[in-house]
Amino acid sequence: MQEYINTTAQDVSGVVKEWLDETLAGLPKNARILELGSAFGRDASYIQNLGYSVACTDATRAFVNLLQEKGFNARQLDAINDNLDGPYDLVLANAVLLHFTREETEKVLCKVLGALSENGIFAFTLKQGEDEKWSYDKLGAPRFFCFWIHDQIYQLVKNTGFVDVKISGYKATAHNTWLQIIARKLK
Repeated sequence: MQEYINTTAQDVSGVVKEWLDETLAGLPKNARILELGSAFGRDASYIQNLGYSVACTDATRAFVNLLQEKGFNARQLDAINDNLDGPYDLVLANAVLLHFTREETEKVLCKVLGALSENGIFAFTLKQGEDEKWSYDKLGAPRFFCFWIHDQIYQLVKNTGFVDVKISGYKATAHNTWLQIIARKLK
């Protein structure tokens, strides 16, 4: 856990800040927000500092404990198998779904759609590419990565029932391009 924290940006800035700001634009301060994969609370902190309340979750008990120690409303949640509850005005999953298979991603998209209120938003990020792989980067332990191309994830999100799907990409490093997705549920 500490290795992940040490190798992850500590502050929200640049294109991540712009994406979060765009996601939150127009949401009332009393919006119900669920974050999947909150890790050490970086994004939740940023959102809370803007005056929102965030329900934090993570599949890893150690991160949930850390979040609770920091004063966050946090619970352990496996987005693939657990009930998301709801309804939420926004579900956020920054750098989470990239660790799911394509089938698991589809399942989570359906679950999120069902957990959103009318006009609710699902904002998530993926890495661009066409393959899947296991990597030891950042943790020294194996983590699964599933890469997506723009048209492929756009079609899946639309076919799941989301509307107003916006996908933007940014090059994080010479070898990593991130896709930032914002999609809305109509009814």
